[in-house]
Amino acid sequence: MKNLLLLVAATAAALPALAGRPLTVDDANVNDPGHGHVEAWYARAPGRLHTWTVAPAFAPIDGLELGAAFSRDRTTPQSTEAVQAKWRITPAQDAGCNVGAVLGASHTRGTGRTPYLNGLMTCNSDWGASHFNLGANRAPGASTLATWGVAHEREFGAVTAHVEAFGQRRAKPTVQIGARTEIAKGLQLDGTVGRGNRETLVSVGIKASF
Repeated sequence: MKNLLLLVAATAAALPALAGRPLTVDDANVNDPGHGHVEAWYARAPGRLHTWTVAPAFAPIDGLELGAAFSRDRTTPQSTEAVQAKWRITPAQDAGCNVGAVLGASHTRGTGRTPYLNGLMTCNSDWGASHFNLGANRAPGASTLATWGVAHEREFGAVTAHVEAFGQRRAKPTVQIGARTEIAKGLQLDGTVGRGNRETLVSVGIKASF
């Protein structure tokens, strides 16, 4: 039961973001219409859980992106699915800010459904891109919890690095760094390392865009 509760907590913190790898804090942008991507990654999550996740996303029309995720914890074992819709409310700015919103729900088998809502803002400048999240989720049988996140990413040649912090009410925040690079056209390799709840957290993933 303890591992199951840890999985629910880890899922509530990670899946509702469904952010573009390797970020956990989401940006306020979406794929171009008619385009999408598939992400897959391994992560050591809070509670020393070892999870594998696959997450496809597709933009059927301008400004709207539909996404899903399937996560399997090899420790418990338990499975979690999530679906969401992401709306880019204002156009992206090369020098300035735009906003978006995410509405979705995750479901852990044998536990129940966790709906979530996330407000997004991205600001671009010569120093890179900064992302801000403010939202809420409600796990089965629990009260609504506020969530937050802030991140900054910047290109360094072929590598884009980032630093971020995120968390939710009644939980200690997580701080992590990460990097991504394109190893072939439309194929990205990425990873993160962070610290949360006195644990070292790591992830390694790939992303294919189409």
